[in-house]
Amino acid sequence: MDVIVIGCGASGLAALRRLHEAGLKVLGLEADDRIGGRIRTVQFGECALDLGAAWCHGEKDNVVFELVNPLGLLGRPKPDHKWYVLSNGELVDEDKSEALIGALNQEVGKADKNSKKSISECVRTALKSNATLKKEPQLAKSFVDWFEKNNHLGGQADPRQGKSLKGLEECWGCEGEFMLNWKGKGFKTLLDVLLNKYPDPSKAIPVEILLNKEVESIKWRTTQPGLEPENPLVHVKCKDGSLYAAKSVIVTLSVGVLKERHNQLFNPPLPAEKVTAINTLQLCVLDKIYIEFTKPWWPKTPACLSLLWRDEDKGNFANEEWVTEICALNTVEYQPNLLLAWIYGRGAQEMEKCSEDEVMAGVTKLMEIFKKQFNVTPIKAIKRSQWASNPLARGAYSYRSVATEEEGGSAVTLSEPLYHGGKFPVVCFAGEATSHHRHSAVHGAVEAGFREADRLVAILKKK
Repeated sequence: MDVIVIGCGASGLAALRRLHEAGLKVLGLEADDRIGGRIRTVQFGECALDLGAAWCHGEKDNVVFELVNPLGLLGRPKPDHKWYVLSNGELVDEDKSEALIGALNQEVGKADKNSKKSISECVRTALKSNATLKKEPQLAKSFVDWFEKNNHLGGQADPRQGKSLKGLEECWGCEGEFMLNWKGKGFKTLLDVLLNKYPDPSKAIPVEILLNKEVESIKWRTTQPGLEPENPLVHVKCKDGSLYAAKSVIVTLSVGVLKERHNQLFNPPLPAEKVTAINTLQLCVLDKIYIEFTKPWWPKTPACLSLLWRDEDKGNFANEEWVTEICALNTVEYQPNLLLAWIYGRGAQEMEKCSEDEVMAGVTKLMEIFKKQFNVTPIKAIKRSQWASNPLARGAYSYRSVATEEEGGSAVTLSEPLYHGGKFPVVCFAGEATSHHRHSAVHGAVEAGFREADRLVAILKKK
């Protein structure tokens, strides 16, 4: 076996495809009972819902866009109709809302990105210094709270885990439409494209992928009699007792899983700088709650209803405090009766611990706020994600934290292979967290999978 790919999400599938195209013998090991990782598309009525990644973010220099756009798979959104709703049910004037949000964006834009400060610290400081925000301090406070939630700024329990200002420079966006949809088919379509199953399933690449294969250990400094010392075998053991060996492995596990398992997983242990990168990069906990109504009640579609919490209203949800972390409700393309509620951080973690009935009760109570301005129709059903409690994910996407800046970790450090004899990369690292400048996105994951496959092809095909 030339290469084993551990984890068959977008990054792992990209690596498998590129390695196979080069004529190498490859194997994919996936711990779950499905491929896709944090791409998880489920059927809902006649269309599909994405519980994880849902949109292709941008066009220029976006490898996902380059793969799928020629196949006509992407749709463009219509402009949103926006409402800003206070937690007492009152509407905030859109012009006033946009001015406050603009002031916050302006403060973040002009902040020193080479400092070790968090974005949260920047916007909280702006409450006391920015003229626009100082005009209505209580309303501005609700907008800062919304801004932190809407941008998943983190650091709620530990400020050092908050998103760093430096991360805004290190993570690059792609020009073009940011919210390209999959025309109701879901992000799983990309998986079929990567495996060459789309548009013609008969042309799928014949790579072997084994499901329910949770890797327990990666022994990466071993040699066998008769094997060239500069090209040892890597031994991989799964929890079911099965053993595999290859010249190299590509590890695509999320940074959340690496945090929990790197000590047990790698033998010998990872070098200190790699551990620092794993410990300081953070994984955002971001969840979705899809809410199906008997019929649409929002005045126009597409709609974005931003929820601005006042401290005095949060007490109404003392028994379901997680509800007060919901920051927005969006309509869902190709699903006319659905709204998507966004929740992140501690609130998302608490929501995940609730039963389906408790979540239904919580969002039903939340609708009381909107009934003051809208004729809200009954809820039929909900569907939610649970990424933090998923032991194979532990969150949604990676980001640079204040701790990253203080201690020197980075996506670049995380992406560096482990070498044998300083020459041969026996353990390579892919996944979105290792993308040097496009971490947090699926296109970063695919890019990283191609990067590591190309690294190994260049060496293995030379021999």
